[in-house]
Amino acid sequence: MRDMEPEEARRLHREILSDIGVLLRDELAGESWGRVLVEVVRDGSGAAVVADVDVEEILDESRVDAAFGSQSARELMPAIAKATEALCALEGVELDEVCGGTFVRLDQGFGWLPGLVRTPSRRFDGQRDVLVASLRDKNERLRALFGADRVELDVDGKTLRWLSRSKDVGSAQATVLGTFARAARTWAWVWSNPTAPETVRRAAAALTDALEERELWEISTPAFATDEPTAWALAALVCDRAGADGVQRIAHDDGVLFVLVRDARAC
Repeated sequence: MRDMEPEEARRLHREILSDIGVLLRDELAGESWGRVLVEVVRDGSGAAVVADVDVEEILDESRVDAAFGSQSARELMPAIAKATEALCALEGVELDEVCGGTFVRLDQGFGWLPGLVRTPSRRFDGQRDVLVASLRDKNERLRALFGADRVELDVDGKTLRWLSRSKDVGSAQATVLGTFARAARTWAWVWSNPTAPETVRRAAAALTDALEERELWEISTPAFATDEPTAWALAALVCDRAGADGVQRIAHDDGVLFVLVRDARAC
């Protein structure tokens, strides 16, 4: 499906969601939950099979229990596994990397996300637009101040430099917050990375430990499936609470680093 025209891929995406949406609504109590996380693995023959299902944002627990515990639900699992596999292919991700997908009930029909994407914390979700807008303004000020064409990060030295035509134009204190892996669609806090230097892990942990919003599962979970906009929102939360100057996105291997910058100054 990688060579498929974008419009054709979108059409197939809509058709699959429309077809599977009928099953979710009519057979799996689709009006009684907000999202379903479907773990899909390969069996011995390489076929996609459902290994586990987790239902979140439940509105009617008895209906959900009855629906997902029924023989009809078990008979639907192969179709849901195939739909998940096809949606992964259309999205350009590997099923083996993301381990399944998440069906989300919308006002009209259902949406789908690659990976097992948990329901965001209500408080975090309610603040994310404001946080991201604030971070965008901070980053725009940094761009206007330095006019740099690239940045360089010294992880061990905890510094970041802005360069223009290979000349230093600015510098700042830098703390790596986390990484977003494109293939796995996963955010990971750097304090949980055993390969990161201990000083780097401690600096990142100090920032998240200082957050007052201790009820947010996102700040205490080492790594989890999500999308890059949510990674930006998490970085924006830390940036706002730390009173930092902004966040730099740095390409790294199969993903990106999110780096908090403070005390930015021109050279």
